[in-house]
Amino acid sequence: MAVSPLEKVKQALASFSVKVGDRVVVAVSGGLDSVCLLHLLRKCPSYRLSLHVAHLNHQFRPEADDEARFVAKLARDWGLPFSISEEPVLSFCREKGVSKQLGARTIRYRFLNKVAGQVNAQWIATAHTADDQAETFLMRILRGSGVRGLGGIPSLRDGSIIRPLLRVTRKEVLQELSKDQIPHVEDPSNQQTIYQRNKIRHLLMPVLEAYNPRIREALCREAILLHDEDDFLKQTVMEMLPSLQIKAESDSVTYNIAKLEGLHPALQRRLLLWGLNRLLDGMREIGFRHIEIIRKMFYGKNGSRYKLPGNLTAKKQYANLILERMILANQTSAQEQAKTHILPKMSPFPSKKIVSLPDWEIIMKFSLSTERPTSFSACIASFDFDKISLPLSIRRCQRGDRFVPLGMRGHHKKLQDYFVDAKITRDERERTPLLCCPEGIIWLVGHRIDERFRITNETDRILTVETVQTRCPELAC
Repeated sequence: MAVSPLEKVKQALASFSVKVGDRVVVAVSGGLDSVCLLHLLRKCPSYRLSLHVAHLNHQFRPEADDEARFVAKLARDWGLPFSISEEPVLSFCREKGVSKQLGARTIRYRFLNKVAGQVNAQWIATAHTADDQAETFLMRILRGSGVRGLGGIPSLRDGSIIRPLLRVTRKEVLQELSKDQIPHVEDPSNQQTIYQRNKIRHLLMPVLEAYNPRIREALCREAILLHDEDDFLKQTVMEMLPSLQIKAESDSVTYNIAKLEGLHPALQRRLLLWGLNRLLDGMREIGFRHIEIIRKMFYGKNGSRYKLPGNLTAKKQYANLILERMILANQTSAQEQAKTHILPKMSPFPSKKIVSLPDWEIIMKFSLSTERPTSFSACIASFDFDKISLPLSIRRCQRGDRFVPLGMRGHHKKLQDYFVDAKITRDERERTPLLCCPEGIIWLVGHRIDERFRITNETDRILTVETVQTRCPELAC
């Protein structure tokens, strides 16, 4: 005996452990699927759900304002509270460099979660149907996807987003609305075959139905099986995390490569995806190609790096593989980034100077005396002031930089070679300030001074420079 759409929705609510009297935010676009979802949830008196309608105007189409008004009227007619908002999604997509579909989905779920928080809802219900599941499955096969992607649309997402219509077909939705004479709006873009989903819906699916009249049911069944396998892999990865020495921070995830190399490739990919998803903030555009390039870095040379979508970078740093989210600094001119004068030729001798460049700020103290230094640290350096010409300046490393490391007695060394020998990472090199004078580099701040400017027995005046505070973590004192 066929199960009615209402019974399917009731079964879904039971599987989600929805309780009597729970508050549910229902995402309603005004289209047939979402209106049918709202209608069927109202027809579940045994649950006595407290429903709240939520509609987001994406400002994509001229009809969008009319659709928002339709949803507001529908909610008022049915005596339901509602929240309606609009967002400039296209501007968001341009700013983030993502597709319209991804941008709209990201904004939509942010809005739904915000509404749920405002009304203290336990659940958010969206109107994905069995047809959506089948179409998504085919889209991902055509695009190329693993078990995770072919698992399709999950019936429960993030513990609170539920899809009660996922076993209900679009044909059943139409029949339900027609039977009860429920109005809805038509989105004209659903008929345009310029979109891949619409091509699959209107062109490919009818062809497949000629081979299997129950193709939607078959595809949905495959999605369920693959979703369960995906869930098993996900649980396995979570159980493995404590033993893998993974260091997860707000803007980076660091893996011990030796711990990953012996694992099955499926687990390697899952662990990398786990780290990337921590950093992507919901913007998911990482594909198979990106993961495979990262995996090859296990065996690549030290210092290799790869730029990923979402302003992420993967890099190999000796025994570690690091995924990190880059923090964009304010843009300054190349000249400003290259040099900042701190002791001009003709000015009173300062006791303190704040030096600011895009990703670090150093407060430097200067003192001039005849007393030999009595304390030493990576953040304090002393020089023979009479060997130094003014002005002093501070800048970043540049290609071809050379200096004479303390103790090398006149032998110049490329900064690049010094960094490699000292096992200083590329990121730290880029952030290491250089204190310079017209004669050259006098101090790699936080590391080593130049031999040519060291204090000797003949030194009369001693310049001491102390780094008091910095935004550069490697130099924090």
